Amino acid sequence: MKKWVVWAVACATLYACSPRQEAAAPAEVNKEEVVVENILARRSVRNYTDQQVSPEQLETLMKCAINAPSAMNRQPWEVRVVQDQEILGKIRAINEKTIYNAPTVIFIAKDNTNRFSDFDCGLLTQNILLSAESMDLGTVVVGSVVSVFEQPEGKEIVESLGLPENYEVVVGICLGHKAERPDAKERNAEKVKYIR
Repeated sequence: MKKWVVWAVACATLYACSPRQEAAAPAEVNKEEVVVENILARRSVRNYTDQQVSPEQLETLMKCAINAPSAMNRQPWEVRVVQDQEILGKIRAINEKTIYNAPTVIFIAKDNTNRFSDFDCGLLTQNILLSAESMDLGTVVVGSVVSVFEQPEGKEIVESLGLPENYEVVVGICLGHKAERPDAKERNAEKVKYIR
């Protein structure tokens, strides 16, 4: 019995004192490549699975959204993240194709008293689109929600969003897990001119 104890202690001591291989360091991430690939990979997605976007994903998306730049850091936006299927159903009843089958829709409203709010809301919107793509979530920007909200039955929906008096919805973003992966549409590089 004593021999067994001595042998066990010896093995443990040898193991404790033996040099170990360091865990391999993760490959360094090339931020430029990640950002560029994310921008070039993003597509407008109009078909989603039934799986809902998680609260953790939404929290990250909103953190990215509100970190968008804005003129004089006025942040002239209000954001409403809607997963309530009753509200989304009312929007679909007015216009079936406005928000497709998205399980989540994000509404962006601008401050009408701020002359830079359209542009600033655009920056916030792009942050949402790109951060969603980084999570492999699909998005499509829908401006047609504005016409839905202008209709008499749409006004009740707008009221349920609880926006401040001087704010109006400028765009919606459909959000969900992708049920399609569309190809990129052609871009016109002739629109860019270099003046050197």
